[in-house]
Amino acid sequence: MDIISEATAGLKGTTHSADTLKQKKLREACAGFEALMLKQILSLARQSIPKSGLMDGGYGEEMFQSIHDDQLAQKMAGSKSVGFGDMLYRQLSQAHVPPSPTSKEK
Repeated sequence: MDIISEATAGLKGTTHSADTLKQKKLREACAGFEALMLKQILSLARQSIPKSGLMDGGYGEEMFQSIHDDQLAQKMAGSKSVGFGDMLYRQLSQAHVPPSPTSKEK
């Protein structure tokens, strides 16, 4: 094995692992964004329900519902039931793919 092939073999492994790390970070960011959007939707949906005044729990109830909405949004995003994060990941990962060197420029 010559020096050039050894050097490029090392670079290929590094590039692949760097790409994998970037893809993992992008997927995590997309899942986090999906969870954030779902939390906003849940919060706004909960605000649309009129309060009767009989069973209002005050600040404690609001804090509990906020934490509950956050956890529910995390679970929904993790289960990929909505699919917004996957759609965002596909869109963003395609946007940053460099053109292949074998394609001919016209």
